[in-house]
Amino acid sequence: MVCYYFRPIIATYAAFLAVCTPQLATSQQYEASRTHRGLDIEVTNSDEYATSVLTIQAPELSLGIGPDDHAKITAVLAETRELVETANILVGDPRTLKAGQDMMEKASAMFSNAKDHIRHINDILREQDEAEQRALIRNKYSDHDVHKAQEDNERSLDVTRNMYETRITFPECVERLYDDCLDLVNEDLASIGLTTIEVVTHEKRNGNQDGYFKVVIVTNELDDRVVGRDGDGIVQYPFLWKDTELGSRVLGVDGKWNCLNMTPEACCNTIKASVPNPDTEGNIIACHIFVPF
Repeated sequence: MVCYYFRPIIATYAAFLAVCTPQLATSQQYEASRTHRGLDIEVTNSDEYATSVLTIQAPELSLGIGPDDHAKITAVLAETRELVETANILVGDPRTLKAGQDMMEKASAMFSNAKDHIRHINDILREQDEAEQRALIRNKYSDHDVHKAQEDNERSLDVTRNMYETRITFPECVERLYDDCLDLVNEDLASIGLTTIEVVTHEKRNGNQDGYFKVVIVTNELDDRVVGRDGDGIVQYPFLWKDTELGSRVLGVDGKWNCLNMTPEACCNTIKASVPNPDTEGNIIACHIFVPF
């Protein structure tokens, strides 16, 4: 399905962790805590074969965001979204056009101030060399309060989510395709030292389920080009094909076909041409087109 405008957020966002009682950190706990968890924002599309999730990837190096900064940033971004929502209504009426434009300018200024505040928090880490960066990260755990450090990391992810929620309400994002809007969001996030957001596609089935003989082809938003699960045009089939003439075999090259810049139809034809024989269940290889947005 082709969708020319950015869709509203449809999923419930992850909740914050409650404040935990501090515990002493062993060296093993410190090493484990360095592998930060990401945060799933929303399911962008799902069917019986695959699901795609908008995900914030946790940064490898992060000082996190403290509770005071988080509260301030969250409040500013929430007010910014309210202003944009009202401004969008006002500019739709010629009688209130000027008031709406003024309100949108105020919202843009508030959003810029919030970005400047976040950039200032992250500058201390970005200005250091690699050794100094890691020293700062180790110092974050110097009081042995693992939970506090983890909560700082989760607040940073929540600020990233908040930035995403706010940016997509502005007109320059609303009127774009989903993927183009996400590019704008990631430009903002990268410029202020926050981790970026990506759409991750997961297949749901296994080799024993109905539809096992269908290869999932992930396309772009317009459904006219193959992008693959990782954006490289690679289409994968994870199961052995029990060929009636050749026996059990891996399809394609190591279970993959390179369909970069191909139409989904052309990619499917390529796949079918490489698997001319039915399997032992009498099924012919087929394709399932999946649009992740």
